[in-house]
Amino acid sequence: MSMQTDVKSTAIAAAQTNAAVFAGPARIKGMVVSVPAAGGTLSLKNGSGGTTVFSFVAPAVAGSVNIVVPGEGILCTSGIYATTPADMTVTVFYG
Repeated sequence: MSMQTDVKSTAIAAAQTNAAVFAGPARIKGMVVSVPAAGGTLSLKNGSGGTTVFSFVAPAVAGSVNIVVPGEGILCTSGIYATTPADMTVTVFYG
């Protein structure tokens, strides 16, 4: 069994487009999303202008959601970049 890397985190503010979570290769392990009353869609991409590898459509109910990514996580070879709607923040865990 191979050794896993340390898990780190980055908080992304609301109303961001292609905000860098981590600029190097990494795997998304999970996230905590603060959902506004209006809801919205969170997107995580592999690279700043790359492919969307994770999308979360939040219902129009204010609260927090803890998302755990199964297995080894989602691989992003060109870095992890987040787009958040107005009033939605996210803390992304990666390694």
